[in-house]
Amino acid sequence: MTHKTTTEFSAGLAAPQPRVLVSPAAHIAQNQARVYIVLLNWNGWQDTLECVRSLERMEYRNWHAVIVDNGSTDDSVARLKGACPDVTVVETDKNLGFAAGNNVGIRYALKNEADYVFVLNNDTTILPDTISAFVQFAEKHPTAALMGPRINRRNPQREWPIRRKLDLLTLLCAFTPLRRLITRVPVMRRMFYCIANHPSVVQFLSGSALFFRAAAIEKAGLFDENTFLDFEELIIAEKIRQCGFCAYFIPQARIFHKGSVSAGKLRARRYIENAKSEEYFLSRYVRLSPLGRSVVKLIRFLTYTTRALLYRNYRENFLEFMNALRHTTSYS
Repeated sequence: MTHKTTTEFSAGLAAPQPRVLVSPAAHIAQNQARVYIVLLNWNGWQDTLECVRSLERMEYRNWHAVIVDNGSTDDSVARLKGACPDVTVVETDKNLGFAAGNNVGIRYALKNEADYVFVLNNDTTILPDTISAFVQFAEKHPTAALMGPRINRRNPQREWPIRRKLDLLTLLCAFTPLRRLITRVPVMRRMFYCIANHPSVVQFLSGSALFFRAAAIEKAGLFDENTFLDFEELIIAEKIRQCGFCAYFIPQARIFHKGSVSAGKLRARRYIENAKSEEYFLSRYVRLSPLGRSVVKLIRFLTYTTRALLYRNYRENFLEFMNALRHTTSYS
């Protein structure tokens, strides 16, 4: 697919390079590592604009932002071009999902010689020292290829980093409704989650804010585009580890997250896509036993059925959910 940028080309003229948003003092920070920030927008220009404004207040200087409009059906593109004329806006023409949409921005960053790439949800805002905290840690720890911040939101336990290796027990305690109980019991909470005040190696980070070392992405590969929504952050963490790198939780880097603004609009569709992505992840990357996968599917069925009893939207999509649940394709 050919992606359009904000730069308009006149017939017969050579296409100029699109400009990117650069902090005002970037010219005095050429000795700093180059950080590209990728924002994925889908019908949410207000949130994206608020996020960009928070970027402009950063103390870090050598940064650039690129917005990927993921097939918005509202006036997002026009709004963002008007409010941020110096930001590169790449249009995908249709909703490619989280993985493929963000990959468009990551490719742009790598093409422009990024040292680090920060994949950031558009419904977030960051503190002035967030990027500085990431870069300072990464420069001292060459095996740190994937890093995540402390995420403040109304229910922060939904995005706590997972410290325990993924198996059936971790899936049940951290990815099912049982999580609500686990997060309230201190002993159990410490077993599965990392909420320390110092940088720590973790297994998985929240997908709302992922800070990558560009060289590691080039080695491990981009997001797996076989998923449309959810589990992308788990897959990329596995790919990073397979290449000999580590994932770190950096609590000194902090963001605020409104939480599932775009995905929240999908309701039952979100749950179904999550189930499809989970099946792919467990088949391709974790190789959970048949018994374990059956247990996970049973919990999926019970959870969806309960919601279907309460919400019409879930009832209307019940057959599609059952088709997704029966999906048993083997991935090589």
